[in-house]
Amino acid sequence: MIGIIGAMLSEVDGLKGEMDLERIDCFSCIDFYVGQAYGANVVVAACGVGKVNSAICAQVMIYKYNPEFIINIGVAGSLSSKIEVLDLVVADSVVQHDVDTSAVGDPVGMISGINLTYIPCDAGEMAIGTISKNSEILRIHHGTIASGDQYIVDKKKKRDIASRFNAVAVDMESGSIGQVCHINQVRFCALRAISDRGDAAEYLEFLADAVERALIALRILLSELSNTASKSEQGSER
Repeated sequence: MIGIIGAMLSEVDGLKGEMDLERIDCFSCIDFYVGQAYGANVVVAACGVGKVNSAICAQVMIYKYNPEFIINIGVAGSLSSKIEVLDLVVADSVVQHDVDTSAVGDPVGMISGINLTYIPCDAGEMAIGTISKNSEILRIHHGTIASGDQYIVDKKKKRDIASRFNAVAVDMESGSIGQVCHINQVRFCALRAISDRGDAAEYLEFLADAVERALIALRILLSELSNTASKSEQGSER
């Protein structure tokens, strides 16, 4: 089973429409769509915007469905002049830029309890390799994605986040989903297509196209994972 979480319905509706749906469960006011997509067994949910909503969704998904790993799909804002609108960013780590207990001596961004600032995306390298070799459409980047409960439009704030965390993109969910996966020892990756560079008008203009780019990457990844699982099963039967 592969868990797929998007913040907004628009980020997962395309995949939901392509699923062989078995059932819909509702836990913690979140609908979980269970079935198959591109040959893979999946559970898909739109968690709602922000870190608390996404953390609730990830924890419920882990408890109820025991996924092999979780993919966070959606859009993000670019923090790098090298990363353009409609490019794809695959996280190799995630941070939470609005966590700050530096007044008591902690590094900015360090998460109490796990004592980490950068949470590794241990399925990220696999995702980068799989998508890169199967797509000529997507311009793919990797690096740190920074999350916080803010839509970042201020240019100074963008520079500060990019500089402090060496982050290449910013969103509102991947850091908290990564934290939940790390605590539960569930593999995790984040696929984020760039919708804007911190401009609300740009976001509205390119949101639909960015979502489609993220879905292209997800379809490639699910197809490859399904093929790999099928070959492994065939090998074990011999």
